[in-house]
Amino acid sequence: MTRLIAAAALLALAAPMAARQNERIPVGPPELKWAVDRADLAGNVKFEPFLGRPDAMWLRSNTHVVKSGLDFADGTIEFDLAPLANGDFAAVTFRRQSFTNHENIYLRLRRSGEFMALQYAPRLNGSSTWQLYPEFTAVTDWPRERWTHIRVEIHGSIMEVFAGESTKPVLKVPRLRNGTTNGEIGFWARVNDRPAEWAAAISNLRVTKASSQTALIPPVNAPVPFVWTWQIADPIPSQGRINQIPPTLAKWRAARSEESGLVNVNRLFPVHKSRSVIFAKHVFMSDAARRVLAGIGYSDDVSVFVNGELVYSGINGWDSRTPALASFVDARWESVSLPFKAGENEVVLAVADDQRFGWGFAMRIDDSAGIKF
Repeated sequence: MTRLIAAAALLALAAPMAARQNERIPVGPPELKWAVDRADLAGNVKFEPFLGRPDAMWLRSNTHVVKSGLDFADGTIEFDLAPLANGDFAAVTFRRQSFTNHENIYLRLRRSGEFMALQYAPRLNGSSTWQLYPEFTAVTDWPRERWTHIRVEIHGSIMEVFAGESTKPVLKVPRLRNGTTNGEIGFWARVNDRPAEWAAAISNLRVTKASSQTALIPPVNAPVPFVWTWQIADPIPSQGRINQIPPTLAKWRAARSEESGLVNVNRLFPVHKSRSVIFAKHVFMSDAARRVLAGIGYSDDVSVFVNGELVYSGINGWDSRTPALASFVDARWESVSLPFKAGENEVVLAVADDQRFGWGFAMRIDDSAGIKF
């Protein structure tokens, strides 16, 4: 069932490359073949000399600029990056199907030298998903107004990122998460809350396509007792804490955790215009009445029900507990005691999110004596 959903999603994304590019607005020198999605975005890209590079591409306002006529699957993407004085973010995207679906590598310019200066976080159905993948972060230096060379190697599901003079990858992703096999290459950058200010410059782009394409790797269960299978109902609007399970929930569908235990809700549903909640259920069997300690990770808020009774509520949104809390989804950081009776026990999670930075959850059962799940 999960594979059928994923396949249908990919078919929906795969509009012909030529049709997408015919709608683009060219920017910069024609021979460079850059374009943006709409005419009103063209002013957010300019080509001017910078730090000795006559054709540097300046970026601002989160505008995606894509290379026209290039359909990329596997190979190497190399370029030089120069963060400007106040740039907060820059990024390279690849296998890009649209603004809302693509592989994405965040360069957090203001976090230079910190653990999350570099992060892989694909955009799925309109959400950036960076809260869902803390395992794909790396310490990297982004010196201001100086060129740093970046090389990205992509072969099937495997990606390696090299930065500066490093001969070893600063970040390695053993399985890319978006699921697209090919698409466009692009860049974007921004200064937070100041869209008119230039954020970063790019130069010396070189793309080398692989001679053949490597097949994608399917997810494999890790040797960790995560809850791997769930039933999930369609999202409904949410305001405030969820204190009860609605009497009617529509269109339950099967969902499977990724190898980290994560259920990426953004993979199942497009971003909604308002805060929404999904209900996810799993049935456990216990040979006796007992308390079961479960590790739980979620974004942004959760309510946990056991056999219809609310047993736990938590908040893990950006900036929620402490200033600038990253609020990553990780089932090692928080736990809940589940009161099981002998026999069948239904656990329901209500996971609410505004969907900006990733919507997902994970649950693990480290002491599984006497229970089946």
